[in-house]
Amino acid sequence: MIDASSFATLHNAFWAEHAPTSEHFVRRLNLEYTERWSPPIDKPREKIRAAFVSEFAFARFCGRASGLDPSQLDTAAFTETKKRLIPLMDDSKELDLPLSLIEKNQVKHLEESLVGFFGRRGKELYIRPIFKGCGYVDSSEADVISGSCLFEIKAVDRPFRSVDIKQLVTYYALNHASRQFDLESIGIFNPRRSVWFEMNFDEVSREISGQSAQELCDNVVLAVSSGDISR
Repeated sequence: MIDASSFATLHNAFWAEHAPTSEHFVRRLNLEYTERWSPPIDKPREKIRAAFVSEFAFARFCGRASGLDPSQLDTAAFTETKKRLIPLMDDSKELDLPLSLIEKNQVKHLEESLVGFFGRRGKELYIRPIFKGCGYVDSSEADVISGSCLFEIKAVDRPFRSVDIKQLVTYYALNHASRQFDLESIGIFNPRRSVWFEMNFDEVSREISGQSAQELCDNVVLAVSSGDISR
């Protein structure tokens, strides 16, 4: 079993066949469709633990959005961050180091950018939604549902990539099979670069595959259900 992120990353043959214009779409997305939320957060001159800072800021945002007691935010966010990053690291000792002053400042800016962005949208939030698995793709956790839009948070110093879109498509297809959430659009928000986009999923589907949303989702569901798929 794999998760949605792995399916989006590993199965290039499937995406080449069923979403052949993904790269072209993402180039246009970065040039034409992204919007500026606020001034970007300056990249610090000193080295920081970027993955830890980004994950910790998002964990604090999730705690605030879920109504967690402010006095418990740091402890809960630290525990959650370690749990998520330890499996990805060869040496997890670095996670036990306290945040430096510059890292604390980065966390604050990222967290407030997330709070401000979703607060201004003024729509109901569903934090870390879990989509039921389908076939050999296991149940998978996304980042945020805001109203009827599924958002991924990418707090990285790079433009959006096609794999980001493929990941959202996979989540959307899982939801197409399970009918858990009422979704109409997908989006990405990068609180570090302070850029975002949101687009109706049917439009995205036609841009990357030439198919309707239902046709693309059906192809994803068929592929993961049959198990007969190459990389």
